[in-house]
Amino acid sequence: MPSPAFHQQRRAAFLRSLDGPVLLFAGGQRSRNYPANYLPFRADSNFLYFFDSPEPDAAAFFDPADGTVRLFLHERTTADALWHGATPPFETEKTRHRVDEVLAVERLEDEVRRLAKGRSVRSLAVADHRTTLRARSVTGEALDFDAADGPGDARVCDAIFALRKLKQSEELEQVRRAAAITREAHLAAMRHTRAGSSEQELVGVVEGTFAHHGSVPAYGTILSVRGEVLHNNHHGNPLRDGDLVLLDAGAEVASGYCADVTRVWPVSGKFTAEQGEVYDIVLRAELAAIAAVKPGVRYRDVHLTSARVVADGLVQMGLLRGRPDTLAESGAHAVFFPHGVGHQLGLDVHDMESFGDRVHYPGGRKRSEQFGTGYLRMDRDLEVGLLFTIEPGIYFVPAILTDATLRERFHDSVDWQRAERFVAANAGRGFGGIRIEDDVLCTTSGAEVLTAAIPKDRAAVEKAVGAAR
Repeated sequence: MPSPAFHQQRRAAFLRSLDGPVLLFAGGQRSRNYPANYLPFRADSNFLYFFDSPEPDAAAFFDPADGTVRLFLHERTTADALWHGATPPFETEKTRHRVDEVLAVERLEDEVRRLAKGRSVRSLAVADHRTTLRARSVTGEALDFDAADGPGDARVCDAIFALRKLKQSEELEQVRRAAAITREAHLAAMRHTRAGSSEQELVGVVEGTFAHHGSVPAYGTILSVRGEVLHNNHHGNPLRDGDLVLLDAGAEVASGYCADVTRVWPVSGKFTAEQGEVYDIVLRAELAAIAAVKPGVRYRDVHLTSARVVADGLVQMGLLRGRPDTLAESGAHAVFFPHGVGHQLGLDVHDMESFGDRVHYPGGRKRSEQFGTGYLRMDRDLEVGLLFTIEPGIYFVPAILTDATLRERFHDSVDWQRAERFVAANAGRGFGGIRIEDDVLCTTSGAEVLTAAIPKDRAAVEKAVGAAR
């Protein structure tokens, strides 16, 4: 966990950036199928950034007028102690969290009215809708968690983004821990891969490894022989020789920080010649993008670096026609690489994505309307301390390859007949998509790959597969 001093220092920096009081919410427990059957609680990341292990329904009142922070928690009752175990008294929580006062969240509305002293109070929406409704009621703001320009007041979003954007050393320790657990999970899945098994069995291996190390999945585990489905959470397919397994999974440690890694490997333990050719193109694209990472470099240019390498490889395979740089600029590469090269990472697997393009496309930059490139999740200049993913891929998506508009637009750039023959030749062999993803920190000297210990060289991957047989 980050230290109490870290959270206290972050709260102090937040207070200095404010011109009025702010009320933040941790969010509440959400029911699975009836009121008392709860899903596991996970606090809102903006709240979690300022407090260690917050309780459900917690709230915090930040007052820059006197530099105080007040924490709201549930009153301690005998019934709660019976069903869920005793919780520390408010005085203990005050000391643990290093706040000025702990108050009962049951009296939140009255206390906020008293503390505000007639001033407007700003807040942010959270994923839990009931909590957002309460935030609206207390503050009078029209909060919306899904709003395109962020979950609340722009000044509050900007202040939090400025703090969370560049990772501090204690945060990076947490991400490294998540990366180490993620390595164990990916290696375990590779070792247990065998023909006749199933996707679901490997998901159990991955998520069981997370649990064994005291973590949880940072997002729904993507494990599939249908790699062309980018966020495929269906795990019903058997594993067969000739298939490729795509695993996109990352651990979230108790502090909330996470990893996000994708690897691909053959069920048989050996890539076919065609699989290996495509895999090596993706690996070259990832390594080129990582090599392009330096302070001051525009993230869009990192994306285009990987796109040019993908385009060059596909030209060599005869699937694209033309100059790689022209193909990347025109978007023709996106027929096979139809997404951005990555996203920020931290307490959210897509860190602070809810804040919208206003912060992720700064300085008047606009999200591209071009097919594929429009999915680039940020376009900012890289800075020391910025943590993000690099994850190029090549996919053979039937819906794209049969799209009449794309076929017309890229008539001269794509050899559509060759692409169709390639797909037909590999039909039923689980060869729909390959993606390679690592977590990358921008440093003064370039990129540090926090997930480099997870095999991705083709020979190393083949060696790891099936080792438990």
